[in-house]
Amino acid sequence: MRSRVSFVVLPIFAALFLWTTAQGQNTTLGTRFDGYSYASNVIGYVNMTMDYCDIQAAITAGNFSAALGIYTTGKNSWNGLTRRTFYRFASFTPGAGVVEPLHDALAMGRNASWLDSMIKDAIAKRNGPLAAGLIQVAVLKYFFHEVDEGFTNVATYLNDTANNGILISDATGAPHNVDEAFALWAGGSPSACTTLSSWAAQLGADLETTFVGRSYINSAMTLALNELQVAARKGNAVSYNDTRAMVQRYITLLGLQGVMRSVYRAEVAVACKRPAAQIAEAQAFIAVHLTYLEPMLLASNVPPALVQDLNRALTNSTPSYSRALPAIRVVVSALGRRMAEVGEPRFEVITAGWTNCKLNSPPAVGRRLLSREKRVWRAFTIS
Repeated sequence: MRSRVSFVVLPIFAALFLWTTAQGQNTTLGTRFDGYSYASNVIGYVNMTMDYCDIQAAITAGNFSAALGIYTTGKNSWNGLTRRTFYRFASFTPGAGVVEPLHDALAMGRNASWLDSMIKDAIAKRNGPLAAGLIQVAVLKYFFHEVDEGFTNVATYLNDTANNGILISDATGAPHNVDEAFALWAGGSPSACTTLSSWAAQLGADLETTFVGRSYINSAMTLALNELQVAARKGNAVSYNDTRAMVQRYITLLGLQGVMRSVYRAEVAVACKRPAAQIAEAQAFIAVHLTYLEPMLLASNVPPALVQDLNRALTNSTPSYSRALPAIRVVVSALGRRMAEVGEPRFEVITAGWTNCKLNSPPAVGRRLLSREKRVWRAFTIS
C-alpha cells in the first residue's frame, strides 16, 4: 500500500514542481526598471515578452503555424493554471457598463474581434512584419485597459473609502494596474525583443527627437506612469485622470513618429533598390502605426476629413514621403502641436547598413532646427 501511494504522490509533486518552475521564481515586487519602481509583482506581464520573442523567431523561420499557436494559446506567461495570451489582449472588451476611455477610443466601437481578425489575417497571408507589428498594437490595447482600470479602481474606492481600501492597495489595486501598464510598455526585462518603449527609442533616434540620449516619449511616458502610480496610491482621481490624458497625447505622438519614419523608410528603400521584403516591411509598419494613430487623432478631436487625408497620403501604392509630409503637418497643427515634437528623418541613421545607398537627393525633410535636442524637449514639456 505504501509503495502504491508513493507512485501516486510523486507524479503529483513532480507536476507541481514543473508548474511552479513554469511560473518562474522571479518577481517585480520592490524592483526598479528603466526609471520605474514596481509596487507589486507583475512578472507574468514581463514574461509576455518571451512569447513575443518566440513569435518573432517562428516568423523569421517561416513557421507561421507556430507563431499563430503562441499568439492564440500562449507559452511563457502563466496566470494561475492558464497561460496569458496576446489573443486575449487583442480581443479583450470591458465589462457591460464599464467605460474605459483610452481602450474605447482605440476600439472605436468595433466588435471584440476587430484586431484579432487583422492579426490572424496577416499570419494567414504570411506577412510577418504586419503580424508582429499588430501584436504590439494588441499590447498597446491592453496597456490602455490597465491604465483605464486603474482609474476605475480609484473612482470606486472614493465611493466608499472605508470599505474599498483594497482597490488602491499595491498588491491588487490601482497601483498594480499601473505596474502592469508599465510592464506592457517597457517589457520589464533587458532581454525583451520588441516593446512599445523600444519603438519609441528607435523612433527617437531615427527622427532625432531625444534628450540626453533618450527618446523624449520614453522619458515622458516613464514620468507619466510614475505619476499614475502616485495618484493610484493616494486615491487621487483628478490627478490620475489628468495624467491619463497625457498618456493619450504621448501615444498620439508615437503614432505620428511611426508613420513618418515608416513612409520615409519605404520611399528610400524603393529608391535604393532594396530587397522586396525590406520595402514590404516598411510599408507594413505604415499600416501598423496607422492602426492606433487614426483612433487617437479622432479621440483628440482632429477633424475626420484631415484624418482621411492623412490615410490617403500614407497608403498610396507607391510610398511618397513628400506627399505624406504636408498631411502630417496639417494634423500636427490641428492638434496644436509642433513638428519639432515629431522630428525629422535622419537619412544616414535610417539607412545604416544599407550598401550602395547614396542618393543624390534623399527625400526632403524640411528645414533643420538649431540646438534640436533642447528645442524639442522644451516644446514637448511646456505644451
